[in-house]
Amino acid sequence: MRFSQAKIITSATSYFMNQYTKHYLHVEKPSLGLPPPPEAKKYLLYIHVPFCTMFCPYCSFNKFTYTKEAATKYYLHLRDEILHVKELGYDFNYLVIGGGTPLIDEEELIETIEFVKKLFSIEHVSCETDPNHIQKETVTRLKGLVDRLSVGVQTFDDTLLKKLGRHEKFGSGEEVYEKINSMLGILPITSVDLIFNFPTQTKDGLIRDLDTLKKLSPEQTSVYPLMTSSLVKNSVKKTLGEFSLENEFNFFGLIKESLKDAYPSRHGWSFSKESEVIIDEYIIDNEEYVGVGSGSFSFLKDTLYLNEFALDNYSTLIEKRRSAVTKERTFPANSRMYYRLMVDLFNGKLSKKKFTAMFGENINDTLNKELMLLKLSKAIKEHKENITTTEFGDYLFLVMMKEFYMGMDRIRNEARKNLTL
Repeated sequence: MRFSQAKIITSATSYFMNQYTKHYLHVEKPSLGLPPPPEAKKYLLYIHVPFCTMFCPYCSFNKFTYTKEAATKYYLHLRDEILHVKELGYDFNYLVIGGGTPLIDEEELIETIEFVKKLFSIEHVSCETDPNHIQKETVTRLKGLVDRLSVGVQTFDDTLLKKLGRHEKFGSGEEVYEKINSMLGILPITSVDLIFNFPTQTKDGLIRDLDTLKKLSPEQTSVYPLMTSSLVKNSVKKTLGEFSLENEFNFFGLIKESLKDAYPSRHGWSFSKESEVIIDEYIIDNEEYVGVGSGSFSFLKDTLYLNEFALDNYSTLIEKRRSAVTKERTFPANSRMYYRLMVDLFNGKLSKKKFTAMFGENINDTLNKELMLLKLSKAIKEHKENITTTEFGDYLFLVMMKEFYMGMDRIRNEARKNLTL
């Protein structure tokens, strides 16, 4: 399908998702703290490390300028919060560490991973990093502790790197390539993560990025569309300019075509050489999870919990009551059904049996109108057991997921509006 044909459907979908997230994605109710686990099962644990030495113009995550003193204090309180979660009765089999820049203080990070592994039944650990912290010696220290290291490269294009302020901080595309190449194979999985549809990015520039990626040949890659939520929209426009939805549509098709042989297993906007691997889209892949640290989210059963964002307030809460949760929002069944529909079809397939098990409802009965509109849009195909996406549907659900993430940024924006970095 050409963009001229898809434009009306895509624009309507963006508008619908924007209104949906405005209605549902706000958290106002005060919370007494994280509850005990709703079920006796293993959950996913997310740890947020909110420190960076520089701030990228497109990044909306909770972050503060790194100092050794601030990080040491933060990690002490973080480990106390984790211990509190243990005492509530939680167990975890999957640990995801994001930021910020998690490896900005490797001593504290390593101590915290070891601490978590002693407390819980951790089977897999996935950690983010920027290109500054992937020296061979550093990555070797993570062996046996981290299973998957996700390197936020964003682009190998030097012109774009300079506009983003990353060239001076992280080095040229060639230098970043050599850094990653020297540490490949130390850990079970390395993911090289790119962003596409920067305002000045060309088709040829994207092809060069993808060719460089395939030459480097890490075990995984994620190629995300540029997201310009209200929190970062002005800084992105000022730094980079206006981006094109038509390019986003065409570039996504180019990415799928370019990576289909080298990375045959596709999962939303993530690609892998093998199907049975760790992909840490924790919000997407895990229906329930616990987040610890400043500005983290937890989702349990039907309720979203929000941790305090400000570092001083976070510390005070941990010292007083050991839980940093300040607000919560319980979602009605229909909103959770919409979310499940979006997430599963973002990954290409929805199981009707799984949907019924989750909600006690047949999807054809409860979401009949939504399915009919998706069929008319030629975004899905219905089978006896499953619903799958078409080629156009792959892009349409990418648009939905992008809008959802930008909606989550509204929560961050509200929580951070009185903070200074």
